[in-house]
Amino acid sequence: MKKLKIGVIGCGGIAGLHLGLLAQRGDAVELDAVADVREDAARAAAEKYQVRTYGTDPLALVSSKIDAVFVCAPTRHHAALAALAMRRGIHVFCEKPMARWVPAAEAMAFLSRKTGAHLQVGFVRRFDDEWLAFRETIQAGKIGKPVVWQDIQSHAGPAAAWYCQDEIGGGPFLDGAIHTIDFALYTFGPAEWVFANARSFREASTALDTGSATIRFQSGDELLLAWSWGLPKGCSGQRIFQLLGPSGTVRWNGVPAGSKTGSFVVHQGDRQEEVAYPANALMKGYERQIDEFLAVARGEAQPRAGSREGVDALRVANAIIQSGRTASVIRL
Repeated sequence: MKKLKIGVIGCGGIAGLHLGLLAQRGDAVELDAVADVREDAARAAAEKYQVRTYGTDPLALVSSKIDAVFVCAPTRHHAALAALAMRRGIHVFCEKPMARWVPAAEAMAFLSRKTGAHLQVGFVRRFDDEWLAFRETIQAGKIGKPVVWQDIQSHAGPAAAWYCQDEIGGGPFLDGAIHTIDFALYTFGPAEWVFANARSFREASTALDTGSATIRFQSGDELLLAWSWGLPKGCSGQRIFQLLGPSGTVRWNGVPAGSKTGSFVVHQGDRQEEVAYPANALMKGYERQIDEFLAVARGEAQPRAGSREGVDALRVANAIIQSGRTASVIRL
């Protein structure tokens, strides 16, 4: 089997994860080039993962004879960088969110169709056995319908300031919660409306870094997001992640220290069912995501999270931000 020549644009945290996994697939992959606006970051990545070339110019990277590229730059740049590759017939793995704005994401989807270059979006939870297990529980009707999914978390947010700059990263409801948004769309189907109450705790944030949002789905199910990336460094609130239904709840026991498995419990009144999942489910999900993209780039598969899924999740995330700024219900 011919090796795929891979390039990576952006050498921040998530790029290191992808590069590490790609480096383990030497039988199928040749790491050809990395690019980053910071030359020292590109050089360090190239040396660590034995990448053939490095530089600061993404155009030079996509002009080389590569088969596929990973776009791992800040969100605002996703659309332009993906377009550089797809116009040359290069397949693209784009980290989530697909773009900062819906029209840019729609343009990416159009370009993928026009050029035939595949586009996969980094919604890793679709490959995560833990999340797939509770999705199966919901779809089996074990807690009844409609379901109310509560996802509540608060902390200082990512170290890089751009995540909470509105024009670059969009804040937690775009960059962070979009995993939950996508998985809810995957599980419940299309969203009907959103309503959010949001603000900025941190003076440096131009994005809404703190708030709550309710997403109502056409199915009648709901997702409640209450997130903050605006707390002082080292400070965090209580983590709540649970699902409620008329027949019961799904609650997590977590992963005991040193254990190879975690579990959640389906409570149905006096009856309880414990469901186990691998402790390393998320990391295994990243591995499966890489494997699927390599199959996509070889023309052997279609992405389970492609441009349509990327646009749909982005539309909901941006509706939350719009609602948070206008205090109005946004219908989708």
